[in-house]
Amino acid sequence: MHILSEKFKNLLITEEKISENEMQLSTRIVEDLGIDGIEAHYFMVSYFDTFPIDEGDFDFHMYFNDETPVLLIIPAILFVFFRFLIWQLLLGKPVRKPTTVPVTLAMLQQAIDDGVWNCERIESLAGTQVYPPPSKKSGWFSRIRNKT
Repeated sequence: MHILSEKFKNLLITEEKISENEMQLSTRIVEDLGIDGIEAHYFMVSYFDTFPIDEGDFDFHMYFNDETPVLLIIPAILFVFFRFLIWQLLLGKPVRKPTTVPVTLAMLQQAIDDGVWNCERIESLAGTQVYPPPSKKSGWFSRIRNKT
């Protein structure tokens, strides 16, 4: 898995118009190539259609940002506010920030080599911790409940 396959390189050149000198194993899809949102969706559909890969536990929102339509911005802001209010202040649980794992070309090549998208194996190549440990701080509701 130390090199990118020719078929994968051809997909990157034809679909995303990426030059040969941009194709490194450490090249990140979102940060380095600027493929995110709807472009990332189309790229991943093409990727899974081109190669015989079982999608396994692939979750688009874990790796790429979603493009929120303008009309959904206010409900999204209200959702974030109430999620913070309920989880952080009342229950004392940390609010999970939507984190994305940077997808590299090495990760995509590894899935091609394995024939399946296995999040644990793929994310180990990213070198990030996706699920941080829960905080020990208790919230307002749990402090009241524990006093009685």
